[in-house]
Amino acid sequence: MEKLKYNTDMADERVDEYKYINNMSSIDGIEIDEQKYDEFKVTQVNVTNQNGANAIDKKIGKYITFEMENVKYIDDKDKIIQKLGEFLKELIPDDKGSLMVVGLGNMYVTPDALGSKVVKGIEVTRHILKLTKDILSSDTREISAICPGVMGNTGIQTAEIISSIAKNVNPKYIIAIDSLMSKSIKRVGASIQLSNTGITPGSSITDFNSKIDENSTSANVISLGVPMVVDMATIANDAISKLENGTEDDGKRYQKIASILDTENYIVTPKDIDELIEIMSDIISQSINKAM
Repeated sequence: MEKLKYNTDMADERVDEYKYINNMSSIDGIEIDEQKYDEFKVTQVNVTNQNGANAIDKKIGKYITFEMENVKYIDDKDKIIQKLGEFLKELIPDDKGSLMVVGLGNMYVTPDALGSKVVKGIEVTRHILKLTKDILSSDTREISAICPGVMGNTGIQTAEIISSIAKNVNPKYIIAIDSLMSKSIKRVGASIQLSNTGITPGSSITDFNSKIDENSTSANVISLGVPMVVDMATIANDAISKLENGTEDDGKRYQKIASILDTENYIVTPKDIDELIEIMSDIISQSINKAM
């Protein structure tokens, strides 16, 4: 069966697309669990074997997605922060292992600045523990944080920078934060994906970047991302689908649109992206601080 080229980083969207295109109700090697809460939904995708990994082009492991209707108008964000923290604790069960938070992306480009915004809100402790540990409680975890930038600015692969720093800092865990791509306009700035399989920055746009995972860093890598962009063909496809009331196959129509439009060079983000970045970065940083 031909391998699909996905226009999304979200595991649950890839599952839905694979099942739709191949007319399947389930996929061998993929387990799905959904839980609904007052103002958000959590979908867990467990990839249990290589068949499932090949189907959605994701490594074997856990992919947990938080989906909110409109994050700007949620009354109680503490519930999201608490639940996200609970899943972080599940993926990082060791309550004493050292942690390094990595803010991926380009801090000078708003849709790609999520990682650097999160890092600003992280309560780092490594320097205090090294210099004056007496002022902290004995159970304080060693936490450090970095923003390695992007290869276009540094000339260095992001994975190379992180692996070099990890050799000196020697964290047991790395939480890598990045902006992602979704195939749904509604999910932009309103979803969070958490995974224990590492991350390849910009994987839905380019195949050039190297993976940040246990092999490259010698640490357990947890990825945490928010979709901040969609490609232009997705928007056009959604609009035409609504006009036609779904009379043409969605996947075939998308391919037609993508072949006409230069979708690699036209990635779209909403006009309120500044506000969405601030809200989501605050939720994520608070979740990490409280959980760790």
